[in-house]
Amino acid sequence: MWRLKIADGGNDPYIFSANNFVGRQIWEFDPDYGTPKERAEVEAARENFWKNRFWVKPSSDLLW
Repeated sequence: MWRLKIADGGNDPYIFSANNFVGRQIWEFDPDYGTPKERAEVEAARENFWKNRFWVKPSSDLLW
């Protein structure tokens, strides 16, 4: 499941930030995040969106 990661302080030596990455938001995928029920609900929503992807606007999916 996707989760939002916010301003971890930037431990990468190749990236520079003057404000220690305050305000930076990154989405990262963690397959073990959430309860099994939540993961099943997300998978059902993804499958529903896939079946109706040509008839429903992309911004109207259930994950939003």
